[in-house]
Amino acid sequence: MATREELSAQASACNDAESYAALAKQAAAAPADLDYAKELLAKGESNCSFPAHYVAVAEGYVAAGDNDKAAALYDEAANACFDAKEKAETGYSIAKFLGDRDKGRALLEEAISETTNTTELLSYAGYVQDALQDNALANKLFSKVTANCKSIADYQKLASDIKNSGNPTTALMVFKKAAPSSSETADVVSFAKGLKDLFSDDKEVAATLGDAESNCMFPAQFVVLAGGFMNLLGDKAKAEDLLEQGKNFAMSGEENLDLATGYASLLNDQATAKDMYGVALNEFSGKEDLLKLASAVAANMDDKTIAGKAYDKLASKLSTPTDLAMLAKAVNDNLGDKDRVASIYAAAESKATNAAALVSLAGEVNANLQDPAKTNALYAKAVDACKVYTDATSILEALAKNPADAALAATSLQKALELTETNAQVLDVAQRAQKLTPGDNTVVIQALDKAEANVSSLDEMRKLANASKQLLADDAERNDRISGKLAKREASQARYTEFQNQEKTLTRPNQFIALASAVVEELEDTSYASQLLTTAEEKMQDAGTFSFAAYQPLIVSVGNLVKDKAWLARLLDLAANNSNTFAQVRNLGETVSKQLSDTEFGKTWTQQFYAAQLEKLDASNASTFEYNKLAKAVKEHLDDDAQAQTILDKGEAKAENHFHFAYMAELAQKWGNSSKAESLYAKATAACQDASQQRELADLMRKAGVVSTVAQAAMQSQGGKGTYW
Repeated sequence: MATREELSAQASACNDAESYAALAKQAAAAPADLDYAKELLAKGESNCSFPAHYVAVAEGYVAAGDNDKAAALYDEAANACFDAKEKAETGYSIAKFLGDRDKGRALLEEAISETTNTTELLSYAGYVQDALQDNALANKLFSKVTANCKSIADYQKLASDIKNSGNPTTALMVFKKAAPSSSETADVVSFAKGLKDLFSDDKEVAATLGDAESNCMFPAQFVVLAGGFMNLLGDKAKAEDLLEQGKNFAMSGEENLDLATGYASLLNDQATAKDMYGVALNEFSGKEDLLKLASAVAANMDDKTIAGKAYDKLASKLSTPTDLAMLAKAVNDNLGDKDRVASIYAAAESKATNAAALVSLAGEVNANLQDPAKTNALYAKAVDACKVYTDATSILEALAKNPADAALAATSLQKALELTETNAQVLDVAQRAQKLTPGDNTVVIQALDKAEANVSSLDEMRKLANASKQLLADDAERNDRISGKLAKREASQARYTEFQNQEKTLTRPNQFIALASAVVEELEDTSYASQLLTTAEEKMQDAGTFSFAAYQPLIVSVGNLVKDKAWLARLLDLAANNSNTFAQVRNLGETVSKQLSDTEFGKTWTQQFYAAQLEKLDASNASTFEYNKLAKAVKEHLDDDAQAQTILDKGEAKAENHFHFAYMAELAQKWGNSSKAESLYAKATAACQDASQQRELADLMRKAGVVSTVAQAAMQSQGGKGTYW
């Protein structure tokens, strides 16, 4: 060792406690110069400020054989400790160098209780094992560190962190706690890979993998272990041996599949793999098995024939659009056979009956075939299948993600608008329309019109006004009109509240109809009135039977208050279908022709209604009186001489007695057709069978105010008296 003279030169460079202590340890080594060592330590002691300084000098005194002085300095160090690390390092040094394990343990345990840092705890475990020789406490610390490790990957990450902190020995110790049972082949290979990645210890890797071989019983285990030897050690011979062993255990399709994949992916033995994949194909019939087989073949074989056969076998077993679409995607991804994919999608389409299935299928076709024509055809089919608003919006959302065909977008928007149930939905369609059909405001205008007609609250009116200004900023007439309605609604909000409170007290249809009339009269709000009339109709429907007396006020109100032609037409069709007597027919015709404010609509509808009644009479071999009654209604309600006379002529053809002719003659007389009346009275006279009938005819003519040659003839036939009354 160095002499005093040699060390003195180095001593001149010392400037802190640690450097003096290090030089003192050299002086204390044989041949020892303990006096010089203590001189250096005294200088080091004069530079002590922190626990590490006192520990370094104390270790020097131990080396110089002065344990008492060392103990005193250790006390100084212990008293100066502030954090757990300082306590641990001081305790370790006391136990290790001074040999006072009790005092060292006290400081180490105090440090352990004060820290949660993983790296520090592992360091303390090393201190405990080295200085205290207490394996139980060391293992307890290791367990505390690894408490959150649940998998090999967790242990590997922890070990990696420890290794990177500069403690590879501890890292290996920690990672080995993750060692799995040798019967868990996949875990063994994962653990071996960790050993390889972290520590590059091929010998340890080989030993770990070798221990697992004797526990392999199933082909999958042999394949996994062969993969370990091949991928981690490049040991092809061992991999071949293991796969050959696996063949002896292969008894099922699944096991042949595992081995085939091993031969193909590990050894690139295409011939053996093909044979074993073929065996698996013959044994498989389930969806998941066939998919797994086809995917494995596609990934590992140059020849995709078996994969195609697996997909064909699977296609024959699938029946839902979702399953078939899944199959088409798998074929597309693994084989790239577009013709086969298109055929599977066609089968899926034949199974798709609702909008959701068709929308999903269209998206799949678009993604995997890039066939715009077919994609749009599927979306068009989905539009036709829409039943509710959300069906239509799913199509709109799909179209928004890709450039949409203008005609398809317009059709989809129209369907969505048709299915809307709230004004929020209507305005949503308007917003979508602006984005989907830029430059074409057709649907935007229709949506805003519908929203305006259906406004039911001040909030909805405000939202409509905002939407109109945003979507149709250039439509001054519309925006002014809606702004006016908004202002009126805001000004009349108190009255709206009164009406709405009154509405809550109503129970009968006529009450709602009356309130609707008041709303239109005072507020000119046909939207609110429509809601009230809708409630009235719903209450009528709840009755379960049709009564024209109940529906007549509703029909008039819908026609005159809210002027909703479509609604009115539906109500009139309902009334027409329930008009089973002529009285009901006449009442309906009179209501429509005389009470609706739109007289042109009323006349047109009534003409069509009476024409339909005439067809019914013709088809049912009706009597002359039924034709006469219809002719009279046509004349009174429509003032249509031509149609009335046509019907009367049909009645004349059915006339059988003097009463029939006389009644028709009276009608003709009232309508100003005297010549027709005389002709009919003449036929009535000719139809009389006896004097009694002649007297009846004469009486009818007298009551009708008829004085003519025909009447005279009838009177003269009563015995030459000229009259009988």
